[in-house]
Amino acid sequence: MKLTSFLAIALLATGINSASAQELVLAVNEGVTYQDGGPASERYKPLLQLISKELKQNVKLQSVDAANFGKGLAENKFDIAFIHAAHIGLQAVKKNGYEGLATAKGFTDYRARVLVASTSPLKAMQDLRGKKIGVPSVDSITTVMFAANLRELNFQHPEKSFTATRYQEAVPFMIDNGFVDAGVTGSAAVAKAWVAKGGRVLAETKPIPVKQFLASKKLSESDREKLKNLLLNLSDNEAGRNALSKIGMTGFVPWNTQVMDEATTRLGL
Repeated sequence: MKLTSFLAIALLATGINSASAQELVLAVNEGVTYQDGGPASERYKPLLQLISKELKQNVKLQSVDAANFGKGLAENKFDIAFIHAAHIGLQAVKKNGYEGLATAKGFTDYRARVLVASTSPLKAMQDLRGKKIGVPSVDSITTVMFAANLRELNFQHPEKSFTATRYQEAVPFMIDNGFVDAGVTGSAAVAKAWVAKGGRVLAETKPIPVKQFLASKKLSESDREKLKNLLLNLSDNEAGRNALSKIGMTGFVPWNTQVMDEATTRLGL
């Protein structure tokens, strides 16, 4: 009886370990300067179910802040990643054994826009030298893109002139109240509202696709291809459209290697 019981326990433990080994991790970061629409655990549930069904493995969600996302990707902790901060994703593709699968529709032309008051004497990006500049969080792709642009113009340590705020929507407030000479946003809606009330867009950076889906090359090539096809076809069926709506997306487009490689170089990654 004792031997039988021992074998039963051993087999059970083996089964549990096997099941755990089959569980995949989808790590998500939706950006540090936009407020989301509720708990990610609920919003991503329909998408997790679709991915689990397609790959025939359970997939669990892990929300990760930008500060820890890069470290996790560098250590290959995540099987799948959906990340707003493009610089972190591009770094993972270049150096950490991840494959870029797709980027979100509507976010392939993401750019940093420099806002100034209508009365500002500033006329071009070069005029920002020595000025106080309001930016979103220093971890945000918006700020990273803007800083890279300034470095292209030979600004030395541009981040020393930055005043950071938590949300993109707070940038116009900083300009209106004289805290900064100019402000930077990646939000087209914020820029549009700023212009509508009489402000100016001084300049903007070249665009970079954000909100990237990556897969670790620990996954088989077949599974990476299945996942890519699933993402690209989500908008073609009711279950997929429901999953997209829950996370505020309309669909995904294929990873553009040429565009992404150029962005990697431009950001100095």
